[in-house]
Amino acid sequence: MTEAPEPPKEAPSPLEDVLPTAIEVVTDPRGFFSSMPREGGYEAPGIFAAIMLFGYGAILAVFSLLHAHLLGIVYSLIVVPLFGAIGLGIGAAIVLFLSRALGGEASFESSFRIVAYAAALLPIAGIALLIPYLPILVQAYQLYIVIVAVIAVHKVAEQKAWTVLGGIGALLLFLSLLGTIAARRGGPKIDAFGSQMQKQAEEMQKAAEQMRQQLEKHGQQQ
Repeated sequence: MTEAPEPPKEAPSPLEDVLPTAIEVVTDPRGFFSSMPREGGYEAPGIFAAIMLFGYGAILAVFSLLHAHLLGIVYSLIVVPLFGAIGLGIGAAIVLFLSRALGGEASFESSFRIVAYAAALLPIAGIALLIPYLPILVQAYQLYIVIVAVIAVHKVAEQKAWTVLGGIGALLLFLSLLGTIAARRGGPKIDAFGSQMQKQAEEMQKAAEQMRQQLEKHGQQQ
């Protein structure tokens, strides 16, 4: 008697693969992108990147909630993922252009897949905001992942990729560092200016109230 053939196993959904994929991208980017198909549709990488974007927005929303910034919560949950999705397309176009300029075998789909899976670091970048300058290190590792992916997926020569893309990345990180330093130096001044303006507004409100009371008193005397 022959045994009945086993039913084919269902392929895991993109949602089930999100956490294992994120862990693999972060811990072994070279191995992940070396085995990543150059084609296969936009659904799986798109869903993965969307979840990472919403995770990043949710972390920012928690920070806004702790500071009672209601507008910041709405911004984090809606605007951040929306602009992040637009950034995925722009990032894929940039990776495509640079890869082809360096002699790589690039397509828009493969470039999109690189950028989408590199978004695995977004939740980590959100948590890193708690520690000054730590986000820059996260950005540096994300650039490392993108360069490794370009070498593995688009077959760009390693020396050429590290020289050109590494140089561009170093410049971007330097500009990010300058922006962070400027923001940290200017932050206390902005807070002090805001407090001063609020104090002046309160004083003007008190003066207006006193003037109103004097006018009412003068009218009653007449």
